[in-house]
Amino acid sequence: MKLCSLSVNILNAKFVADEAEQKCSEQILHEILDIFPHNIFKMPLRKQAEALEHMCFVKVAQTIHSLAVQLEEDPECCKMSKEELSNMVSALPAVINENMIVKVIETIHKTFSRTRRTVGMKTCLEVLLQKHVQRLELNGLFFKMRLQGTINSTIRNIVCARVATMRNLMTLNMVSKCSDEILCVLSEKCPEVSDVNVSISDLVTDAGIKALAKGCLKLENLGIYKCWNITTEGIAYVLKHSKNLKKLKCDQLGAVLINEFSTSKSTFKLTHFEQTQTLFEPTAEDVRWVGSACPSLESVSLFVDDKNLSLVPLLGQIRVLEIETGVMLGDGFIEAIKYLGKSLQTLQLSCNQVQQEFIVVLGECCPSLTTLHLSTAALEGDELLANPGQLFSGLTVLHLQVWKESVLSNKWVDFFLLWCRKLESVLLKAEVGFLTDQYLGTLLAVNPLTEAKYIVIASDEFVPLTLESVHKLMSSCPALENLGLSSWNITEEEFFQIRDDIKTNNYNLNIS
Repeated sequence: MKLCSLSVNILNAKFVADEAEQKCSEQILHEILDIFPHNIFKMPLRKQAEALEHMCFVKVAQTIHSLAVQLEEDPECCKMSKEELSNMVSALPAVINENMIVKVIETIHKTFSRTRRTVGMKTCLEVLLQKHVQRLELNGLFFKMRLQGTINSTIRNIVCARVATMRNLMTLNMVSKCSDEILCVLSEKCPEVSDVNVSISDLVTDAGIKALAKGCLKLENLGIYKCWNITTEGIAYVLKHSKNLKKLKCDQLGAVLINEFSTSKSTFKLTHFEQTQTLFEPTAEDVRWVGSACPSLESVSLFVDDKNLSLVPLLGQIRVLEIETGVMLGDGFIEAIKYLGKSLQTLQLSCNQVQQEFIVVLGECCPSLTTLHLSTAALEGDELLANPGQLFSGLTVLHLQVWKESVLSNKWVDFFLLWCRKLESVLLKAEVGFLTDQYLGTLLAVNPLTEAKYIVIASDEFVPLTLESVHKLMSSCPALENLGLSSWNITEEEFFQIRDDIKTNNYNLNIS
């Protein structure tokens, strides 16, 4: 009973404004500390000694890259020929070879970021892409670096030639720079392929994905998101011929499914449904058919208006819901979350306006929610935003972003941060002029965020937190690994001081 009464006191406490600072009343703070256990302050965990395995991978990766550079710049002075280096790599077990590809790409990325040179890249790929490889992770090579056209063409040619020898290949991740030619080779030479991601590749067309669907009968996961040269015809062909397909990451999936298959008796093993390229405007019959034809759906991504949000429950017991809407949430949203209820675990919501009472309803209807991403232009509502203590109690991820022209109220921060004790990831990006050192200290006294590993508090303008809050978070959150403080009232000298202290004490913490 005393705890209930205290909860009301906390949520109704008024903060007195004094030069942009709001202070919690001393009486309420004493009551809080009487009931909640005092935090036993701990500093962040120490960095563990680097694993010998990791050290070996890094050292070998650096050596391979160094030899590749020498072979391209001055082959006569190199102690090892390309053939010898290739033979050395080929003797490695497949899993080590696969990890070595990733580590060498990381080394190349660091070198390229520093020097803008791509020397050694061609040779690295020629010696690393061995025939026994089962997982080929090349996304880091292209996605992180803006390379010139000539080297891109060279790399694609090497990948195409090497993939032709990989009879055991199961996974290809080549985001951004894949081509139809590579997919055609994959379909002819790699029958075991089950997972392919070629999103954002403008050289992939219908011809490439049709060949893939025809030749790789074990295909389960395909990413073709933002492949602008793929048409609905190619997507429909994949859906028709890839009988084992479980996840198709494609922003036109919903339109193709409904337009091409709704009159048939086709069924699909899909676990993900998506329509984000254009507004999703189905009939209830359309959505009901999708739910029936795809009985295994677990996640949904939609660009949709509020009215059609009410149809989402017809898709089944959805666990992950990603919604983008250009309007204010209304009855359609309320109806959706009431029906989804306990099944919903993740909600990612981007909209123009959110009524704060809707957030209360979300907490009441979806007790299993663990992840909440909310991006909006305005947080509105006349009703008091009050958390009786049990709402969002299982939340581990809270990302709250309010666009520049709106201000985040302290009531919103209190609503979540006073009560969500399992939070591991916290992102607040908004105008938070009330969030002072004293205010943060009060929050941490109630909820010390002992599980938090990632905390970012940012603003386009200014966050009035200082070096004092850095130390408070470090002492309160022993699991903390990443702290974002770029918008804080911290000087460059203080930033470097914190960084040096972290390094000196060997804390497992990164600041940015």
